Amino acid sequence: MRTIMKLCRAAVRILIFSVPLSVYGHHSASEFDRSVVTEFDGEVLSVSWRNPHILLEVATTDEGGREIIWNVEGAAVSAQRRHGVTSGLIQVGDQVRIAGAASTRRPGYMIVDHLLLPNGVELLVGANREARWSDTAVGGNPWSVDPEKAAVAQGQGIFRVWSRDVRPWYFRPVDQYQLTESALAAAADWNEFEDNPLLDCTAPGMPALMGNPYPMEFVERDGVLELRFEEFDVVREIHLAAGRTEADVPASPLGYSVGRWDGDTLLVTTSKINWPYFDRVGVSQSAAVEVHESFRVVENGNRLEYDMTVTDPQTLVDPFVWHGQWAWRPGEEVNRYDCTLEE
Repeated sequence: MRTIMKLCRAAVRILIFSVPLSVYGHHSASEFDRSVVTEFDGEVLSVSWRNPHILLEVATTDEGGREIIWNVEGAAVSAQRRHGVTSGLIQVGDQVRIAGAASTRRPGYMIVDHLLLPNGVELLVGANREARWSDTAVGGNPWSVDPEKAAVAQGQGIFRVWSRDVRPWYFRPVDQYQLTESALAAAADWNEFEDNPLLDCTAPGMPALMGNPYPMEFVERDGVLELRFEEFDVVREIHLAAGRTEADVPASPLGYSVGRWDGDTLLVTTSKINWPYFDRVGVSQSAAVEVHESFRVVENGNRLEYDMTVTDPQTLVDPFVWHGQWAWRPGEEVNRYDCTLEE
């Protein structure tokens, strides 16, 4: 019996967040061969429209007339919404054309970039934003927002919604980090399908949280800055007022963050982190990890510059330094992520 649950569990088992600057940032780059486009016509058997990914089951036939069932995965609902693609556009029973990258590990599994509907409208549901077959396409815009929600936030400084911009990506192959021998050995033993806590919709801790591809927002509340993330609906607290000492604070996945203003730059130090992974591809970290960050609004308030330095003598030979940035897009919002798995 085909069920949405089986489809969802199968797809989530490949979330490992390693492809740079892509809506498929939850996947191992090694599983899908982007140099080969797989294309076929088929019937939509089921549609699952939820984060972390949209999931379709599509039936087609091979050259010998035998039925093949494809598990087809598109970008997350959060990404689809921002590109103007909504759930009602794809219906069970639709005869569609699919183009994407097939898995190199599992037969009948692929990530989809293009989906042609029976009415001739092409949905751009993946990383490629140029139409393949039709002059009528939905999803080609890099960003879509309700004009009625667009509001000027100039003068609000850091306290607005920020969206990931195109900059060097935090996550990278293990061999591009400067790791200790013990960290390299731990990464080699990590199984991307069995060991990743994100597969069960468990939010990442620090510092891996800061590499997320979705919007985030700063909100000030009673001496605390809340950094609210769309991804996994995480709320991170940065403490500005003097209060608890580090010794009084229990360790947690997000750690204990203390911030201060240096002019218009927010400086943050985070310790007491017990999240086991430095990144999202199996690089471990120890309880000694410490994260130093700076946030600064530039370019007339349109960009948030970010610098992060991570130290952990048990994992990193040298401190890891990353520079990233976010863009302000008027009208953008932090929406509910609602990562959902069915048992």
